[in-house]
Amino acid sequence: MDLALDLGSGNTRVADASGAVLLDEPTVAAVDADSGRLLAFGREALALVAASAGRVTGVRPVRRGQLVDLELADALIAEVLRRAGAGRMTRPRVLAAVSAAATPVQTRALARSLRHAGARAVEFAEVSVCCALGAGLPIDEPAGWMVVSIGAGTTEAGVLALGGIVASTAAPVGGEDLHRAVHQHLAERHGVHVERRVIDELMRLLGAVSGAAGPGAGSPEEPQPVAELVGRDRRSGVPRRVQVGRDELSAALEPDVRRMLEAVVSTITKAPPDLANDLLGSGVQLAGGVARLEGLDRRLARATGLPVHVDEPELLAVRGAAGRLAERVSSEQSLSAVPRH
Repeated sequence: MDLALDLGSGNTRVADASGAVLLDEPTVAAVDADSGRLLAFGREALALVAASAGRVTGVRPVRRGQLVDLELADALIAEVLRRAGAGRMTRPRVLAAVSAAATPVQTRALARSLRHAGARAVEFAEVSVCCALGAGLPIDEPAGWMVVSIGAGTTEAGVLALGGIVASTAAPVGGEDLHRAVHQHLAERHGVHVERRVIDELMRLLGAVSGAAGPGAGSPEEPQPVAELVGRDRRSGVPRRVQVGRDELSAALEPDVRRMLEAVVSTITKAPPDLANDLLGSGVQLAGGVARLEGLDRRLARATGLPVHVDEPELLAVRGAAGRLAERVSSEQSLSAVPRH
């Protein structure tokens, strides 16, 4: 069995060549505070850090779509493959989706760690290509297609044709920036500090893009949804309840949302005119975890004048990488079946 890997800033996903997802975990490592040894990964790591009272440190080894903790990389990748079942395989091949912003040093480090973990061969494909394949877009055709992947650390927009990327932008803005914006807003407007899980829940309940016409967008005359949360008072340090409205949360998110939209528009302007014209019919395929933010698809449609499609956005990259991997295997099997004289 061979494996497809999407090592993202927010989540790590592994699939086999059939597209079946074998692993889907937060990209978080629990590390011993004294020795630096990897203790756990994913949800297990989050639970261990929460219960450790400072003896265990939580580390996010991937930032802006790039592997930044090279010392932790070998142990981390070995654990990812083990959790995905690689221990039951005979030196699998691995195809990894990588950010267009990843440097050669970082891709070489990832390849080395994968080989140390038991991979017999390593290949890479850019995130935009993987998401397009995962969405079933016929990117080998001469027509233009567009993918926008908004993950935890990066917004990657690409126009594709004839199997490759003809225009792209990788902007350093994503879900982590939205989290920071909400955290800063709550500290400045309401005077409280809150835990990450509280922000996650607040985003789930009220997270929405302002200026997005359509159901759920609200209007000045309609009462806006409000959520109550508990945070720690910045001055006294004691817990305090505050109420947050959807409008103020949307306003806090707006600067980063604009940066995301600017990256998309910039990519369209870079594309050759005939391919950019094709997008009027094919539209934009939205991918990544942030794609589910309420109203983002409508706001993107308004900013570009293009139809926007959202379908299982979190899984497109790993499933596309799996599809590319299956193509490789099928091609090699076909070549091996040709009689040699």
